[in-house]
Amino acid sequence: MSFIKPAKLAALVFIALTGILLPTSAQVVVYNSFGPGYAYNPSLHWVVGGASSPHGYQGHAEYFTPGISGYLSSVQLATYRQASGSGLSNFYIAQDNGSGTPGIILESFASVLNVTGLLTLNSTVKPLLQAGTEYWLCDEPTASDSYNGWYQNNQGVTNGFAAESSEWGWYPAPAPVPINGVSITDSVFRVSVTPVPEPSVVESGIMCGCCLLLFRWRKKPVIVN
Repeated sequence: MSFIKPAKLAALVFIALTGILLPTSAQVVVYNSFGPGYAYNPSLHWVVGGASSPHGYQGHAEYFTPGISGYLSSVQLATYRQASGSGLSNFYIAQDNGSGTPGIILESFASVLNVTGLLTLNSTVKPLLQAGTEYWLCDEPTASDSYNGWYQNNQGVTNGFAAESSEWGWYPAPAPVPINGVSITDSVFRVSVTPVPEPSVVESGIMCGCCLLLFRWRKKPVIVN
């Protein structure tokens, strides 16, 4: 026979129950301006280009506010690859600086090759995004000859965005207005997170019970055959 202290036994039960009752949550979409089947406007895009591109340096950023807290999982957007240039962009997830433009960078996706179509950025840093807090998805040209585009949504989303004419020199842009009768909208993207797990009432009760055992039985050994 051997002896296991109840305090140790209760601790082991607590750890086991935590793993069983609080499994990793599935990904949840916290922002999405795509239409059904990842539809977007294939005719219009915002230009993102380096200093030597035809329109000079241009960056573009869009904001979103998660409805729930979670760890960033992935970002999807629709991009356009111009025929000329390196085709590279630097993407960032950033906090709002309090003035309606991107501030502290939470994660970088450097030298990403743009495609003409759907582009997915998978998070490796997994920054925590808080519900009700404003964040930005930023697209900057990597090289002076980068010349790409970020397609617009086809759902009529016109929240306004941030633009820049120099590296990390963001300024707030007004909500887009129609040009020659053509509706101009925000860029299209989708953000997914892994939600922060929240224990249920039953789970919390079981865990509290285990904690009580740690104190009540800490001096009483349990005999195990």
